[in-house]
Amino acid sequence: MPPAPKDGPPPRPTTLGAHLDRARHAQFVGRAAELGAFAEALRADRLPFHVAHVWGPGGIGKTALLDEVARLCDEAAVPVVRVDGRDLDPEPAAVARAAAPLGGGRSVLLVDTYERLGALDGWFQRTFVPGLPAGVLVVLAGRDRPAPEWRVGWGGAVRMVALRNLGVSDAQAFLDRRGVPGEAWEGVLSFTHGHPLALALVAERFRERPDAAPPAFDAAHEPAVVRALLDRFMADVPTPAHRAAVEGSSVVRTVSEPLLAALLGEGGAGGGGAGEGEGGGGAGEAHEAFEWLRGLSFVEAGPAGVRLHDLVRETVEADLRWRDPARYAALHGRARRHYSGRLQRPASDAARRETLADYVHLYRDNPVVRPLMGRLLAAWAGARVEGPTPLAPGDVDAVAALAARHEGAASAAVVRRWAERRPEAVEVFRDGGGAVAGFLLTLRLGPAGPDGDASDPALGPAWAAVGGRLRPDETALLFRSWMDADAYQGVSTVQSLVFARTVQCYLSTPGLAVSLLAVADPNLWAPVFAFAGLRPYPEAAFAVGGRAYAVFGRDWRASPPAEWLDGLAGQSPDRAPAPPALDAADALVVLSEGDFADAARRALKAYARPHRLADNPLLRSRLVRERGGDEVEALRALLREAAEELRAGVRDVPYFRALQATYLDPEPTQAAAAERLGLPFSTFRRHLGRGVDHVVEALWRRETGG
Repeated sequence: MPPAPKDGPPPRPTTLGAHLDRARHAQFVGRAAELGAFAEALRADRLPFHVAHVWGPGGIGKTALLDEVARLCDEAAVPVVRVDGRDLDPEPAAVARAAAPLGGGRSVLLVDTYERLGALDGWFQRTFVPGLPAGVLVVLAGRDRPAPEWRVGWGGAVRMVALRNLGVSDAQAFLDRRGVPGEAWEGVLSFTHGHPLALALVAERFRERPDAAPPAFDAAHEPAVVRALLDRFMADVPTPAHRAAVEGSSVVRTVSEPLLAALLGEGGAGGGGAGEGEGGGGAGEAHEAFEWLRGLSFVEAGPAGVRLHDLVRETVEADLRWRDPARYAALHGRARRHYSGRLQRPASDAARRETLADYVHLYRDNPVVRPLMGRLLAAWAGARVEGPTPLAPGDVDAVAALAARHEGAASAAVVRRWAERRPEAVEVFRDGGGAVAGFLLTLRLGPAGPDGDASDPALGPAWAAVGGRLRPDETALLFRSWMDADAYQGVSTVQSLVFARTVQCYLSTPGLAVSLLAVADPNLWAPVFAFAGLRPYPEAAFAVGGRAYAVFGRDWRASPPAEWLDGLAGQSPDRAPAPPALDAADALVVLSEGDFADAARRALKAYARPHRLADNPLLRSRLVRERGGDEVEALRALLREAAEELRAGVRDVPYFRALQATYLDPEPTQAAAAERLGLPFSTFRRHLGRGVDHVVEALWRRETGG
């Protein structure tokens, strides 16, 4: 009988393999739930399950988990047979020979890299596993999601073990055991998201260069780490078309089949061109690629589509940006255009929120968006806020109470008056229980003056800022007051829905000339508004109850909403927007109807002397800028075209002749022009006046889109 073991350290390994096993076990962390289930199965009188499918993306730790299961078997004195799909021919006879050492009692068969035996999956289900002794536990570990037949046909006899990234505490323990300094953990976890292989690669990089290791890990400066991860994730991508699908999916937050079709676009199948005109792609290709994506182990399905696991997405994206910047830019542009189109179409509240989240995701590396991104996603996570919906009679007290809580009694009184007198101006957002979670108060300003309660301190400054420049049939929107019940005007779900609602108003309000948005904390939102192309309107600022409010806005006549969306979509995803041009010579001017008419009359008088047109404000009007080319010549062409419209009607031809003799091909004086036309001077003056009026009216119609 051997002597009883003595207390003390375990005996030293006698072989190199045993030494490596012991070292791996010493560094293993996590997977407590999975190992607990296996340990319980080994101790049970009857196996609680007979097959365990362990699956997950490359590098997730499947082999390491099998190592620990084998160790549990050794501790429980349960025979274990371990095989690897890479070492077997995908033939039944080869598998049967490898599993031959299994005994008739309790024993375990561990099959690693099971995806290499995929051709035999049906045989495993129908023949091999059912033919094993009842005491055998089979563990199949591979990258691929198990076929549905394993779930349907086997029921509780099969345990599904989907491996995911390590949690924060386990990932920190992983780094600690490998000597990574604590001050570096946050940066490492931000990149790796707890993926075991990524953690190991970064830990090795710290081990190799401990003195040079910064506290943060930047994947953009570690192509070797990215390359090693990419090799794992993309090892089984069958064709360039499938690779293009993964690359496109890495640019976006969630991909649906229509979005994937947009990302593949023309030239998407080849994966090698940034140009929009290169051939390839199509709906059939997108459908096939989407179905293939759904089956990948590093892809998760959700209500809005499928998404790559965070690390996979960021690794593929980092490699693409480094390897092929032009293709990355093309994919980013296609995604932006897809989201811009969705924002311009009517949608449900949930769909609008999802689109906004998808759009913001594209700019997560932008220095303006990045500081807000974490708070924004946290606000969206699990949010149960719907709206906007019209104000109900019972909502007035709730809306006024929110204003009182965040802005004081004076502001609450203003909000209450609007809610009672203009209930259609107030929209509310509701939580899951139907209670008011926030509101938006929107006022309209028309050419006739402020509409509503003149006692509101916001109306006078807003009207002074924009009212005098409104033309007939134009309107201005003042987003007067908005807030979340808890976060006020901070980052929140209500805030995101308010901003989405403002965009919807930009796109759908007939005759929208200017929009203004009041905020209590301009320092928080000024960078975001600059990113979105909204400028400060200091002349519209106001105060209520001792609290000051800044106002930001945009003149939509200078850049219509659809054009604005295109411009916003074209901004760099990782650079702050350039400061707005302040040179008055480059900015569009928006003239009132009277000022426009005066400028057009002066332009007619200067037609034959182009140098006198150099300071005419019409040179910076929309109709001249849209004409393109030399601005002076563009204005002259517009004047002549408007005048020549009179030649189409017999009764109007005399008016054209008066314009021609006076301005287009002028005589020295009006008297000489009348003599040239053989008209009494009074008749000539009447014809000229009607001709000038026609030119002014024609140009005004073109300027205003009428």
